[in-house]
Amino acid sequence: MSKRMIIGVAAAAAMTVAAIAPANANYYCHPPVTHGASPWPAFFIIGGAASVILNAAIVWNSQCRELSSQEAATSFFLPGVGIAFDVHANKCKKPKA
Repeated sequence: MSKRMIIGVAAAAAMTVAAIAPANANYYCHPPVTHGASPWPAFFIIGGAASVILNAAIVWNSQCRELSSQEAATSFFLPGVGIAFDVHANKCKKPKA
């Protein structure tokens, strides 16, 4: 499997587990006390993916290139910061007016 597929499967599994798995379930007391799963892992993954997509759109439209893997990783793990630290390797072949 490719890295992208592994990351996609891991993200889907994290969101599924966060949505359906009860956290801190105690089945030995009466009545059973269950607390819902924390949604923060799913929010982190969705926010990171949205940050990478936004950064890719900004770089594509402003610099006529694709994100490098280092830029994408920075955008995923530090949303907002990755957009601020784009490498300014402009590849647009537009004539200066």
